[in-house]
Amino acid sequence: MYLIETQQQIEEFERQRALVGTYIDHSYSREKLEWVLAARKGFDAHVGSSFHLLIPHEGNGYTVNHTNEHEYGIQLARAVINHLEIKHSELPSIVFRAIDDDYYFLKLGHRTKAEFLDVIGRIGDLALECAQNGPEEPDEFRNWVNMQTANFLRREKMLSAVKRSLPALNGLLGGVVDAKELI
Repeated sequence: MYLIETQQQIEEFERQRALVGTYIDHSYSREKLEWVLAARKGFDAHVGSSFHLLIPHEGNGYTVNHTNEHEYGIQLARAVINHLEIKHSELPSIVFRAIDDDYYFLKLGHRTKAEFLDVIGRIGDLALECAQNGPEEPDEFRNWVNMQTANFLRREKMLSAVKRSLPALNGLLGGVVDAKELI
């Protein structure tokens, strides 16, 4: 198991040519986390190193594409939820860093298991395409893959963000994102 414990380690990890998201849940119910864990083998085989999902760990860090329900780091998840001002109804979510301290996310709470697996698979396809066709330089790649992902979520009417991140999303997407567009 690989544990990422510091912001510096997260930033170094994000320099890989991969899409990096963080699974955040309030853990009132283990159902959605179990969906993530059950999908892991297929997810790993599908996306390889093109898409990594960080999962809060009770050791106050993040595991990469791995955890079990008893190791889920609810305290760290709560800190992220509070910092990003994500509402209970928006959880669980996969959070992506747009730029610096600005984030956008995909809300999963109201989705069925089939919908959840479909959207993760489609983002996996996008991550694979980006890894094959994206810029070589890591920072350029990170911005590009995030732009592609945010645009995908926007087209599918699945893009969410806190209002303070709208300027970063506007820059990332190259156009104005109206708060009314966000779900």
